[in-house]
Amino acid sequence: MKYLLMFTLVFCMSSCAVLDYPKRIAGYSIKNFETEQDGRFSLDSDLEPRKAYNKCNLFLFENNIQTNFKSDKKMYVVASKFTLIYEYTLDSTEVAFFVYEADDNKSKIDVVSNNSRLAKFVYDKLVVYMQK
Repeated sequence: MKYLLMFTLVFCMSSCAVLDYPKRIAGYSIKNFETEQDGRFSLDSDLEPRKAYNKCNLFLFENNIQTNFKSDKKMYVVASKFTLIYEYTLDSTEVAFFVYEADDNKSKIDVVSNNSRLAKFVYDKLVVYMQK
């Protein structure tokens, strides 16, 4: 009976319906960014996706922004502490950068945050930075 209960618990925790909950509890979920619409701004870049992703990381590094977590394989990074460049936000407000492959080895970068004003501000800074 104990083994059946343990098996059921493990099965439920690994099912698709609750697979994201451990990440949410640990603070590593990107689900809230995937569904955000108001705070989503897209930038088309002439750089190939890997170079665009590296440049996003360099943008964060040069502005002393804290990287919370990232996936080099899926090419996204989530960062916080934007109070260093934008004073109208909390330290804990996160901004995500998602890099996708576009046509002809170019890339598309989505800047996403639940704070749409912060997302727009970071997007504008990133547009200027990507042109350097």
